[in-house]
Amino acid sequence: NAEKHSLQEELDQARRAESQARLVVAMSDLPAGWAAYQTDDGSTYYANTDTGETSWEPPTASAAAAAPGLPPGWAAYQTDDGSTYYANAETGETSWEIPGGGAAAPPGAPAEPTGEWSVDHTYTLGAPGTCEYHWEGKDVQVLDPNVYSSVSSVVKNLNANDPYVPEGYCVVFSGSKQQYFLLWRSDAKAAAFEKLGIAM
Repeated sequence: NAEKHSLQEELDQARRAESQARLVVAMSDLPAGWAAYQTDDGSTYYANTDTGETSWEPPTASAAAAAPGLPPGWAAYQTDDGSTYYANAETGETSWEIPGGGAAAPPGAPAEPTGEWSVDHTYTLGAPGTCEYHWEGKDVQVLDPNVYSSVSSVVKNLNANDPYVPEGYCVVFSGSKQQYFLLWRSDAKAAAFEKLGIAM
């Protein structure tokens, strides 16, 4: 932990004084968002400019998994608690929501009859007291936050049909984020957004 804190201090110092740290590996040779730097004593370290993560070891491609259907430059990342967020290494933009512009299915392609639940199929609705209008008065299943308080855990349960959500979408409260999220099965995104009145 102290080594990580020390690496973070080095990263901050490198950002303030770019002349003291020079880029030593082309960004195209590393996963999106990562760059290699050299300390004054010649040691190479790696830093993710999107997340602030640092490492003495070169990052692997699994450190940033490009999710299918994401626009160019975007990659999906996992936080320590399993939440998914998205980052664009080219623009520095980050989002808890899946960025738009993903690849569409070819015209005439049949829709999936059933799909899977995934942490990649989430939309942040908002904090308690600010977003209930999305589902109040509508026939939308809101999972009990006393039973389901983690998006990643709920996804595992939903894929096992526990709870059973035949509509293919539901609302879940994340205790760690203190936010409500819309979750949908891979074949139910359009229906979920339409039901909650969210523009896609």
